[in-house]
Amino acid sequence: MAIIILFVMLMDMRGRLKRAEATLDEAAKRIGALQRHAGLLPAKVGESGASAPGTTPAEAISKTLVDADDEKAPVAATSAPLPAMVQKLAEVEHTDVAEPPVLAAKPEAAAPKQASAPRNETLKAPRNLSLQFENLFGKTLPIWAGGITLAVAGVLIVRYAIDAGFFARIFTPGVQIVAGLLFGLGLIGGAEYAWRNEEKLRDVRVPQALAGAGIATLYAAIMVAANVYQLIGPFLAFASLALVTASALGLSLRFGSPSALLGLAGGLAAPALVGAVAPDVPLLAVYLALTIAGLAGVARMRRWPWLALAALIGGAGWGLWMILANSGLDILGSLSIGGFVLLLAIAIPMMTFDGPRAALLRSASAIVGALQLALLVGYGGFAPLHWGLFALLAAAAQWLAWRERNFAIVPTISAALSILLLAAWPDPTPLWFALIGLSLLAIHALPLLARLWDDPKALRRTLELCMIALALPPLTKWHMWDMGDAGLALVALGGASLVGAGIARGWKVEGRAADSRFAWLTVTGSILLALAIVLILPHWLAPIGIGIVATGLLFFGKVAQDRRIEPFAAAFVGAAILALAATPSVFDELARLFDGADGDGGRAFLRWAALGLIAAIFAIRADGAIVRRLGQVAGALLAYAALAQIVPGSALMLVPALGGAAALLAARRVPFARVDGAAASFALLCLGWAALPLAAWSSNALLSLSGVPMPVDAAGLPASQLLLRWLVPALLLGIPLWSIRVQLPRWLVLTGLGVTSLVGGVAVHCFYRLGFAAVAGQDFVATGIAQRLIWEALLIGGGWFAMQRGAMTLARPLILAGVAHILWYGLLHHNPLWATQAAGGWPLFNLLAPLFLLAWFGVTQVERLFPAAPATLGRGVQIITMLLVAGFAWATLRQLFHGGLLDEAGVAPAENILRSILILALAIGFLLWGIRTGRHDWRIASLVLMLGAVGKVFLFDASGLEGLLRIASFVALGFSLIGIGWLYSRQLAPASTPPSP
Repeated sequence: MAIIILFVMLMDMRGRLKRAEATLDEAAKRIGALQRHAGLLPAKVGESGASAPGTTPAEAISKTLVDADDEKAPVAATSAPLPAMVQKLAEVEHTDVAEPPVLAAKPEAAAPKQASAPRNETLKAPRNLSLQFENLFGKTLPIWAGGITLAVAGVLIVRYAIDAGFFARIFTPGVQIVAGLLFGLGLIGGAEYAWRNEEKLRDVRVPQALAGAGIATLYAAIMVAANVYQLIGPFLAFASLALVTASALGLSLRFGSPSALLGLAGGLAAPALVGAVAPDVPLLAVYLALTIAGLAGVARMRRWPWLALAALIGGAGWGLWMILANSGLDILGSLSIGGFVLLLAIAIPMMTFDGPRAALLRSASAIVGALQLALLVGYGGFAPLHWGLFALLAAAAQWLAWRERNFAIVPTISAALSILLLAAWPDPTPLWFALIGLSLLAIHALPLLARLWDDPKALRRTLELCMIALALPPLTKWHMWDMGDAGLALVALGGASLVGAGIARGWKVEGRAADSRFAWLTVTGSILLALAIVLILPHWLAPIGIGIVATGLLFFGKVAQDRRIEPFAAAFVGAAILALAATPSVFDELARLFDGADGDGGRAFLRWAALGLIAAIFAIRADGAIVRRLGQVAGALLAYAALAQIVPGSALMLVPALGGAAALLAARRVPFARVDGAAASFALLCLGWAALPLAAWSSNALLSLSGVPMPVDAAGLPASQLLLRWLVPALLLGIPLWSIRVQLPRWLVLTGLGVTSLVGGVAVHCFYRLGFAAVAGQDFVATGIAQRLIWEALLIGGGWFAMQRGAMTLARPLILAGVAHILWYGLLHHNPLWATQAAGGWPLFNLLAPLFLLAWFGVTQVERLFPAAPATLGRGVQIITMLLVAGFAWATLRQLFHGGLLDEAGVAPAENILRSILILALAIGFLLWGIRTGRHDWRIASLVLMLGAVGKVFLFDASGLEGLLRIASFVALGFSLIGIGWLYSRQLAPASTPPSP
């Protein structure tokens, strides 16, 4: 308590110092104004009052302040900076404006400038800090600390007399009490004497401290006489405490706030300091009530709200201690504590606090009182008397809220505490639970209904009424487990009727459609109504009941013209779906979504179809675009789930494709926004059916990129499943999408057609491989090239046909896919030159020519696909063409010596020399073609081939050949080099110019 009191006094001293500084600032401003008017205005030469020649206005004012500081004038005690006026004059001094003529008349008489401003700055701040330190720790705190010490000494004298047994004969209880009373009265007398002789003491804090200590001592003496020694009865103790309280009131009015503060400390600390472990609860409550009421009265008369607030905080602490430390209170004790809490929560704040923060303090007091009474109810065993006290406070809170608008939060807190207390009530009898519950319901709900639509608009009242209505069913079920579903449904209907009354009262209120309160009431009533329906209907029909409430809520929102209700109605559809998923039979029904119907699913079909119909109603009749789309999505998924309960698994995979096609075809007559959610949902279902086999095919396709042969049944599905899962859905979705492409955004059309084409293309690829394997067998070595060539010819040929028809969107993916396939698989991974692939046994009439020719044709079509592409694309096509020509020639030479399998080991001497001749021939051919077409790349390739031939002859042929073969190779190389050089010399020779005339 001493630390708290010192802190409060420090804060009070800080405020006093700030006010003193503000006063001194004002005085400094006035002195500056007087100086400006007296001696700083331009005056005639020789006139008294003019400033010294050569002294600027800022320096004159600074010098004046320093002189006043030296003479210990009041201005010297402040640390405030120069007034704004002086600073402005100093700024004007340094401008380029010419000086007045009078001041500039005799410059030779100007005196040197005095450096007074630095001195002023160095003197003021340290002196003021030291003065503040001396005032606080030398004058103020010691006096107040002495007063506190005397108050504690008065109490400890009595306590010491109690503990010292050898003083028991002399200091009997009566003598101890009389001594304490005399000591307290002596302190008060000393305060009065000090007050009357103020001119001698010259410090008003001395009588304040003595008076406060005397009050605290009187409180302690009376409490000891009543509680410890029982020397006086309750009535006399009450009268004595009242007398001391009145005295404290009078002394506080006479001596000021320190007396009241010390009286507060002593009065509140007295019960604890005297060691009253088990006091008389009624007497303690009366004592505390009188003490706090007296302090509050002083606070109101002297306008000290901090005193009232401190008294209330101390009283709240004592109230909490009385509740927690005294279990099993009797009727009188309960009434005493209840009355004390009501006094602190309602009466004293209403009479004490006013001003801008009064509403906040009053509300906080009422809330603290409600919490303490709730604690009293719980610790008191939920006795009817305690419930009555709590109900009394709740009723008072309603009265306060009706009287002042700023108390609106208090009934809300009280209602929340009522619900929590009713929930925490252990084993109440049905009669008492019903009586107390209905009483609290009437206290909280009836005022809410009466003021629900009053001005100003307050959402808090609506939410409070909704909270009360929603709490009725769970509270009833919590305490009455044996109540049947029908009875609980009646309770839920009662809560719905409560909010329904609020809806009825607000139906004709002006501006209701734009008021969110109506939507909150409607949704709350719908929740309770749905609960009642769920309790009455069989479990398997509960989702349909919730869906019916959702539909009714949708149309009610249209009738009420309140757009806020529609999203809540959609949320009820979601709740119905969750209720459907919570039924015991849902696991069997969910299994049919993947496997199809396996028996009687009529009841399941009814459940899913009913919710699908409700979702379709939302998709058609809802006003919001988001709600419509959610209705479409839910309707599509629920319709599929409903059909899954009766359609066998072999045909179930076609259901989403048919639904998607129907939605896309409907877009030809209605806006696409009305069916886009359903179409997307059905498309996702189709992808769901295609996902697993598509993943298997994709994994095998990724492995094939690294050279692993792709199995025939890469998707792991028979032909019938490929048709139903991939091809038919792709056609059913792709064709209608193409027919309405003009109504859709381009990105959506491209995405949809891309996905359907991809799935359909994978299906066609699987069908092709299965068909080819059925006709030609599954020997990868014998049929690999032919299988790939036919597929690549289909792709490139289909793209070329589409390009001839002008369908470039279709031509590009087909040709690019075909070219990539033949380059990657046919010429890189499975090239017959290094992979075991049968190319055919007849020279020239085999699969090599179609392989390289088809690759060249596809590459040239790529250049036609992008006519506006940069020249880099054309150059790349020429390079690939050169590689294809060289590769075909090399493969053909290899086939002449090795037959169908070109990757056999070994090279014959004739084949080796023919390779050199072939390289030279290719070099000559590339050169001639480059010269004819004017393509520089072909000539560069010719040079590269020539260098390769030279290197091969000198490095390999010369060491590997003997006799005539070696001679022939060198002869061929020589003539070839001569011919190539001659051709280049003609190609690169400069054009001849005619002679000049």
